[in-house]
Amino acid sequence: MRDGNLAFKVTWVYGKSGPFTTACSADGRDTNIHLLKRVWCSQPQCPCNEIFRRGNNGPPVPISSCGPCMDAKIFREWRFGGGAVHHGKRKDMPIRIKHARLGKLVFYTTRRKDMKEAERIVVGAFRIGEILDVRGESVVTASPHGALLRVRNFDEAPHFWDFHKQPAGPRWNTGLFRYLADAEADELLSALTLQSDNMPASQSTSG
Repeated sequence: MRDGNLAFKVTWVYGKSGPFTTACSADGRDTNIHLLKRVWCSQPQCPCNEIFRRGNNGPPVPISSCGPCMDAKIFREWRFGGGAVHHGKRKDMPIRIKHARLGKLVFYTTRRKDMKEAERIVVGAFRIGEILDVRGESVVTASPHGALLRVRNFDEAPHFWDFHKQPAGPRWNTGLFRYLADAEADELLSALTLQSDNMPASQSTSG
């Protein structure tokens, strides 16, 4: 499992014009903060949480370089990080991705509130072009020479747990990433390619 490929746990972003088109709408904020109590969404420093505490009125938080979350920007910036510890003695400590490798594959995995963990889907992928240290947190970014794969019809998206097996079964638990063996990553890439747009690495999209 230390071949250098990664799968990230991405929070489903209920955008104004559909998933991942903007930061969460009011309904999305209610879902991720009040109903599901997503870790970052529930932090007081999260811009969406600030709106929620003021009565949850208002449009989605604008997408910018500093906010509101990595999840809302997955198809704009094509990068993701290991996050930080939010509980216990190591609270606020950044998490390093020790075994990522340049040129290896990254997959975005996610699920709606009505999906069980076993139904987690893969909605995008890229090859690692750079591994950054951002204030102690590991962040991987897309290669400028590789394709960017994005699934738009989520009903056709591959199911993550059909490709990644673990003794405990379909359980993510804590942490934002999993390491994938080359064989798993290659199989998943083949399945994803059949259902996704293939965009040049220089192209990003706002939804």
